[in-house]
Amino acid sequence: MATPTSASLTKWRRNAVRQITASRKSTLALVARLPEREILRPRTLDKWSVKDVLAHLMSCDEETIRRFRLIERGRADRIVWFNMAIADRFNARTVGAARRLSLKAVLKRMARVRTELITRLEKLPVQALADPSHDYTVQSWLPVPGWSHERDHMSEVRAWWRSRRGKARSGV
Repeated sequence: MATPTSASLTKWRRNAVRQITASRKSTLALVARLPEREILRPRTLDKWSVKDVLAHLMSCDEETIRRFRLIERGRADRIVWFNMAIADRFNARTVGAARRLSLKAVLKRMARVRTELITRLEKLPVQALADPSHDYTVQSWLPVPGWSHERDHMSEVRAWWRSRRGKARSGV
């Protein structure tokens, strides 16, 4: 397999930043349309409220920043890659801790953390994005916590909200 060029990696990073920005913009637009009482309603999405989902996305961004910091220090070998058991513990711990925060605090922290994530991504040396010495390259793993994971969760929120509004209209 050919080694990616600096130009192709720069283009990939620029596209990644656009995707990361667009996914968050879409998330915030959806959340802005929901009444706060619905955002806070417990167990709307399995065991989570919409606010819990937002806290989860925030925590995933914080984990991505931790990974970027390790890469910056030349310690990508210390990145903990999640299997389902690790992910379940991470989710329980981070979402549980964020439940004490207000919705406003979660949204504010989400914005700050997402800004830092983008800044750190833009400052990574371009060759670090495809470094073959890492267990997984940034190019291979970033799309999930960067944007696809968020879009998947927001699709669930949209479906839940459509269903909820449909029941309200039909009097159920």
